[in-house]
Amino acid sequence: MKKIKKFLLTIAMTMIFSVSAFAASGFEFILNVPFGINFSIPNKAAKDFSLGMQAGGDVGVMAQLGYMISVKDGFGISILGELGYSWDSYAFATEGGNSFIIRNNFNSFQVGLLPKFNIGLGGRHGLAVGIGGGVKIPLSGTLFAGYSGIDAVKIFNDEKVNRTDISDLFSPSVIGYIKATFDYSFFFTDKIAMNFGLYLGYDFGMKIKNLTLLGGNGIGGGAFNLGLQLGFRFGPKA
Repeated sequence: MKKIKKFLLTIAMTMIFSVSAFAASGFEFILNVPFGINFSIPNKAAKDFSLGMQAGGDVGVMAQLGYMISVKDGFGISILGELGYSWDSYAFATEGGNSFIIRNNFNSFQVGLLPKFNIGLGGRHGLAVGIGGGVKIPLSGTLFAGYSGIDAVKIFNDEKVNRTDISDLFSPSVIGYIKATFDYSFFFTDKIAMNFGLYLGYDFGMKIKNLTLLGGNGIGGGAFNLGLQLGFRFGPKA
């Protein structure tokens, strides 16, 4: 009988410690506003057209939802889904005074997955490192392709396009991305914090199906992007 009581007591204590260890686990919600710059990386078709790197920009509003699992005191892992709005500007250009420029601006719906490693720094402070990816689905935008100058020849002159136009003009018609995020959290309470962070990423850009009758098929490339992000976080501390 004593052995049975000891066994049951051991199980009970194990369950209590397990619950305590995962007490910090819970639902997590983050609202982020990222903003930054990108640098286009032309593909072979773009290089054959003498197009080179240009700077662009991006800004958005992102919601991240998921669950944080407390692994041990001061360390947790979050599994977060990400969705929101992203505005991105990509550009390529030839060198010289009368350069040929391609500049595409897109309004996109963004969806992805962003696991995070949460590190407690003590008190009200925390750090989170995320690595993830997903897709941006352009819904509308503007296209420019032509030579610089007021009277220069232009194939697209900031023409507005919708989702159907984008599908007709580009292949693939979505933008894949990968990114890494680094966020510092300042907690006002045990579950409410402000986030201050930065991100690094790469966009796998779309290719133009047919730029001109003289060629230009497959022109495109990727873009390396970096920037800052400010956010509001609701969720447990690590």
